[in-house]
Amino acid sequence: MRILNFPYLILMIITLFGCKENTKKNITTKDSTILNRSDVDSTELTNLIRNVYNWHENNELEDFPYEYQEGQDSIFIGIDWDKYRNNIEIFEKTNFFSVEFLNKHNQIAKSIDSSIRKADLKWRNRNDGISLWETGANDWCGCQDYPDNYWKTLTIDSLILNKHIADFVWTWDKQMSHTYRVKAKKENGKWKINSLNGFKYFYTTQEYDKMMKDEN
Repeated sequence: MRILNFPYLILMIITLFGCKENTKKNITTKDSTILNRSDVDSTELTNLIRNVYNWHENNELEDFPYEYQEGQDSIFIGIDWDKYRNNIEIFEKTNFFSVEFLNKHNQIAKSIDSSIRKADLKWRNRNDGISLWETGANDWCGCQDYPDNYWKTLTIDSLILNKHIADFVWTWDKQMSHTYRVKAKKENGKWKINSLNGFKYFYTTQEYDKMMKDEN
């Protein structure tokens, strides 16, 4: 039987423990980097939504402004594209919104416009209340009422990070009495709003056509 000498045995033990310790340090450093990156993203996203909602509440911009029939202030005939394009330029200058968000916003506007221009007069009277092409709520928060200066207390929760996409909800109080889902996208190293949950309640032209047909 071969017998290892004592000094050699001690050297092997030290080497083994050293390898394990280095592995542990490497894993700890990697995990720490991930956690720190997540904390940074969370802070950046919180600042983003607070800035976005501060801007939104202090700038009265219609997402999908109507064009009205000449000589009428209640009969609308489609989207007012001059006003819409002007509003989108303001959106772009904020640097808060991703290219994808703005493209989807434009697609919603086109669907609404196309549907309105095919609709009978009975669907297009502003005096009849909330139209088919509106949700009846504030699409930016999924709410009708909200606390004063609520953007100052917005926090995010349930954050899921997947490379350059962030999925989370925001709330305006510790009790999470109201939550709203948002997705953000990192463009050129900066987080931007990529989708707002309230905008999923707008439909395609075909879906609006079906709604009107079903009501007839």
